[in-house]
Amino acid sequence: MKTKWIDTWRDSLARVKRGGELGLSGLLLVVGILLSVALLPELPGLVRGTLAGDGEAARTLFVCVAGIAVCMLQWRWRTAVYPQLRRDTSQKDTP
Repeated sequence: MKTKWIDTWRDSLARVKRGGELGLSGLLLVVGILLSVALLPELPGLVRGTLAGDGEAARTLFVCVAGIAVCMLQWRWRTAVYPQLRRDTSQKDTP
């Protein structure tokens, strides 16, 4: 038997979890944007070094591009990554 008190706590906890997941996904998006802004001035030198055979430049370029891709993709697909951000209205009880 469900009580109103338990339902209230469950709804409050879901709201807090949803806010936390939305905050984390937003923080990772900001990190991706900052990483791409920091990469822009260094991009010509990194590409030139990679084409010249510098392994460290190639590694740095790959890690930066992969980091930006992960940050942007987790924002794009945040409903798949963070379960609380799914809006499943079919599961809600109607009064």
